[in-house]
Amino acid sequence: MNRFAFFVLLLGMGVGLVAQENAAGIAFQQGDFQAMLDKAKAENKLIFMDVYTTWCGPCKMLDKNTFSDAQVGNKFNAGFVNYKLDAEKGEGISLARKYGVRAYPNMLFINGQGELVHRVVGYRPAEELLKEGEAATQIAATMKPLSWFDENYAAKKTDKGFMQAYVTQLKMANKDNSKVVGEYFALLTPAEKVGEDAVKLAADNLTQLEGPAYELLSGIMKEAAKHPRAVLQVAYSSLMQVKSSTFQKALLTKDRKLLDKLIQVSKDTDGPAAAAQIEQYEMEFAKANGDMSLVRKTTEQKAGTFMKYTKEELAKMDREQYALFKKQAQLEGVDSTDSQYKMMQEMMQSAATKGTAMELNNLAYSYVESMTDKADWTKALAWSARSLELDRNAYYLDTYASLLYKLGRKAEAIKIATEALEKANPEQKEGFMENLDKMKKGTF
Repeated sequence: MNRFAFFVLLLGMGVGLVAQENAAGIAFQQGDFQAMLDKAKAENKLIFMDVYTTWCGPCKMLDKNTFSDAQVGNKFNAGFVNYKLDAEKGEGISLARKYGVRAYPNMLFINGQGELVHRVVGYRPAEELLKEGEAATQIAATMKPLSWFDENYAAKKTDKGFMQAYVTQLKMANKDNSKVVGEYFALLTPAEKVGEDAVKLAADNLTQLEGPAYELLSGIMKEAAKHPRAVLQVAYSSLMQVKSSTFQKALLTKDRKLLDKLIQVSKDTDGPAAAAQIEQYEMEFAKANGDMSLVRKTTEQKAGTFMKYTKEELAKMDREQYALFKKQAQLEGVDSTDSQYKMMQEMMQSAATKGTAMELNNLAYSYVESMTDKADWTKALAWSARSLELDRNAYYLDTYASLLYKLGRKAEAIKIATEALEKANPEQKEGFMENLDKMKKGTF
């Protein structure tokens, strides 16, 4: 977690410089956003604004690994007005809304007029953030204001390059660009529409499960066999993000119509995985609406299926799936020395066994979180025990310990939680230690 050691008031600007514990990294300014704009104008620089939340894990990783890097500090301190903004406090709430921040970390490069020049979403290591900073500087050097695009829209609406840039400018300004996106796609040939550039633009501008960007991406997924892997990956990833946010909205608002729409989208775009995805939607929606009878029925049916598999049957499935994986890799000419291939190869050697263990653990843990009856916990304990027979890892041990504790078997729970802590990776230990301490204190 980033801690601030001191700040020095900059004379005449009303802006404080905040030094981090690691002084070699980025020195973030203290003050309000208007002060940052004034400073950016005066120094002819872009604002680099890290929009974060206190609960965001990748945000903390940026503080620890990236913002503290000496090279990043040198470049960003010299080239940008650096500013941190908590999206859930003070003016951070309105600014996050203004700049369309929907995921964290969200790093914005903003000019002195308050126009968004470049956005970076998600964790970036030092070398990648340096490249993003260079890209932002280059974009700002040639960037025309949105007003210019608005004024020239009527005359240039048949110019592909203009329309592509206009789409981006509207998005940067957090304005509705769906009409312009549709008009841009209408200018493209069928081949251009499914090319990497158009697909990436659609993915970057997909915000809901309707409209031209959605129609293009869902159309690609419906005819997946016709498209290269790179295009499918972009389309799939973007659709998954919007489906996830739509599902969360359906849960929060308990909107059955929205869920039904999402289910239809899953049928259209998820292929063979649709049935399992829809089942998950239905279960989570039932939980949100307090329909625990449906949750029990669905969960126990699913657990029963996985509990039936013997170790011998799973081993046979492991061999079959691994052989299929190797055959597919050979057909596609995959480099067998590639590190990613080797990682996948290791996973596929026990895919059925470990996949079954994961499913049983997830079902058991869902009862930890949602059920209050000992009879339910007892059933879940059997599922959890079976998952440990197949794959005795730290997370599954933690589930088993949690169920033992809920069932009043405190000594056994502490013993298993201790084993979970011992098996945990260094970066995982804090959470496991917290659970173990709570069990020992009787506050779990």
